[in-house]
Parts: sequence; C-alpha cells; structure tokens
Amino acid sequence: MPPKLSHDIPVAEENLWFLERYLNVFDFLELFPFDAVSKADGSPGIPIKLRTDLGFIIETDIDCSKMQLRNRSKLHGWTRFTTEHTLRVGDAIRIEKQNEREYSLTLVRQA
Repeated sequence: MPPKLSHDIPVAEENLWFLERYLNVFDFLELFPFDAVSKADGSPGIPIKLRTDLGFIIETDIDCSKMQLRNRSKLHGWTRFTTEHTLRVGDAIRIEKQNEREYSLTLVRQA
C-alpha cells in the first residue's frame, strides 16, 4: 500500500469546539514521520513544519500522550490558523505532505 500523502479533516458540529483548539492526528498518524512523535519520557519529537494558506509556518511535534500537534505558539500555531479562518460546520482542513518534514495546511471552505 503506498504511503498516504494527504488527509482531510471534516469540520462537524460535534468536533468544531475541539478543532478550534487542538488537532488530534491519531486517525492519520501514518502521514507523519515516526520521529516527530515525542518520547514516553517527555522528550520532544523532531519538529515538522506546516505551511499554512495564511502565510505563516507552524513548527511543531506530536505529543505522544494525546496524539495531538503541540500548540507551541499562539502567534504561529494551530489556534491562530483556526481563529483567522473562523471554522464553520461543513468546512474541511486539508493536510498534504510536501516532503519528509514539511506539509501544507489549508482550509477547504464549503460554499
């Protein structure tokens, strides 16, 4: 089976509040390099970069205890991405692998 290159996360009524604050990657963890996940002892994983469609980059790793991207910066983080886009039910968030450590992060707005 070829490696997965992208994943769309649908924004639904039941996950809107959570998505505005965190991105859980459990369902599509295979999209990321294994070493991006933090260690059980708390040491961080090797960072990955998410290039947003808003023009800023989120540099992060994955918290192994929660399987979420760590929100390291409100200026350049997940919260900023969701706040500036004003997520709505029916939207989708697309993560697409560009190379081993870089991804594009875009909002697909439903009309």
